[in-house]
Amino acid sequence: MADGGPFHQSSRGTGTRRQAVGPGSNTGQKSTLTAPIIDFCVAVLDSDKAKKLTRKMPMTEVLRYVFGTGTSIAVGPLQERVFNFYQRSATMVDTLGNVCGKIGLRDDGAIQISMTGQGCQHVPSWRQVADRLDDLQARLSHVDIAIDDLAGETFDIQTFIDLYDKGEFIMNGRPPTAQHVSDMGSGKGCSFYVGQRGHKQLNIYEKGKQLGDPESKHTRCELRLYAKRIDLPNDVLRDPGKYFGAAYPMLEAFVVGEVERLGLREQIVNASTTAAVRFLRTQAGTTLNAFLDALGEEEGMAFIKKSILRTDRPGRWKGITGDLSALIRAQLQQSIEAT
Repeated sequence: MADGGPFHQSSRGTGTRRQAVGPGSNTGQKSTLTAPIIDFCVAVLDSDKAKKLTRKMPMTEVLRYVFGTGTSIAVGPLQERVFNFYQRSATMVDTLGNVCGKIGLRDDGAIQISMTGQGCQHVPSWRQVADRLDDLQARLSHVDIAIDDLAGETFDIQTFIDLYDKGEFIMNGRPPTAQHVSDMGSGKGCSFYVGQRGHKQLNIYEKGKQLGDPESKHTRCELRLYAKRIDLPNDVLRDPGKYFGAAYPMLEAFVVGEVERLGLREQIVNASTTAAVRFLRTQAGTTLNAFLDALGEEEGMAFIKKSILRTDRPGRWKGITGDLSALIRAQLQQSIEAT
């Protein structure tokens, strides 16, 4: 990343704040920061080589060829619906029916694959994706890189507000625009934005609260990079931490994560399980208790199973891959032990 490029260092040259807010001050302690993950990706296949190779490929096969998703994601039929200036488009869904993004096909044969965070969970190797894009002379137009503090021990929204107020985001002599969106005490989660959408934007938000747990300290720092105004090399997929840390100087302090996506998934289920228990207690607890009192525990539970319970997956967990029952069981057992 050469000086003067999109990831060059700040002209302020300040490095002291990095030690103050980063996990370096927690020497000897296990970090609650996750490793950087790709949470959104848009790939454009518009080279002559890419067009020639994919000309007769079904869209599902194109997706699998580039992203290596195998049978975990399927692409629906192409429709005459414009998507990002591509004349035809199709929706991608995983085996649970969750939308994973869209594919656009242009009349000249160019293809755009827009992979959401849900779809990114199914990509086995981002390094291999980068290699495939290089081979096809394809390019990235948008990538989101995320780091989570699962316990809010290293950073929260106020951390970045303080950094902004101290001028740590100033680059090329001027600060980027910023916006603080408050939840006004509702417990649904606040957000803080630095930079402009479509260029380079940092979004810090209270992920745990967004998932339904108002007591959660889980905070996400998400860097959104766009190729419209900056150089966005395919190498971002190989080493997201390097590009995350170079976008703004102080971000380098947070690229020390130990928790991979599996641990992040457990944290998300934990927060939403806590929220689900709270919802059931508040919305249905007294009613279910009345049923049990009226029918007795054995007959009451039989009635609840037959007449109330449903077998499909709740919306809050439709995006979770892997053994959902095991993840929920672990969280519920922790709650039982804590009471």
